[in-house]
Amino acid sequence: MLDVFDLLLKDLMDTNILFGGKVVVFGGDFRQTLPVVRNGKKEDFISESLLYSTIWDELKKLQLSENMRAKTDPAFCDYLMRIGNGQEMINTNNKIELPDSMIIPFTTEEVSLDHLFAVIFSNVHTCSSNPFFADSRIVLMMKNDFVNKINDILIATFPEKATTFVGFDETIKPNDQSQFEDLLQNLNPAGLPPYKLTLKENYPIILLHNLNLYEGLCNGRKNTSSI
Repeated sequence: MLDVFDLLLKDLMDTNILFGGKVVVFGGDFRQTLPVVRNGKKEDFISESLLYSTIWDELKKLQLSENMRAKTDPAFCDYLMRIGNGQEMINTNNKIELPDSMIIPFTTEEVSLDHLFAVIFSNVHTCSSNPFFADSRIVLMMKNDFVNKINDILIATFPEKATTFVGFDETIKPNDQSQFEDLLQNLNPAGLPPYKLTLKENYPIILLHNLNLYEGLCNGRKNTSSI
């Protein structure tokens, strides 16, 4: 895709200069998330990486050397670097074994999730009045369906009064309302909240869109709800 982007800019600018002479900045850590290839295998993910692009050698590389997000936990920073650099020990199955301190033992899904929440939000009943209690706590999931399930469980354990917001489910043409109303209520696209969104005072939320760049209300920012 990067090569296609390069050709597009060259065509638009009518020149053979890389990216049509435009300044293009790419950011990321190639030791972490690989490109997603639908139904692909390991070699497919690797071959789609920017490192395998035909123009990789023409790019100027700048490297960051300090982990700002985890700078207060140098042991974890070193652990991540060892994994990324291929220096961490592997087992007989060519896999990296995570330390026991990073793992929640699995018994059943319900029990293990309760254990996970107890570790991450251990004092939720006593600290819910503090709008900053969740600043350093988060549960990450791979799919939207899982996120909604986890949110439903967590919001139920939060001690404050719940307020539910309901999205619009009206069609442009009134005659289509009965046909598409259920569909609109069950849509769960990426970047949008669920049809029914339940919040509580000081409950942690994450912005899914850029609302106000000047005030720092950007995609991915953690906030707390004020009902």
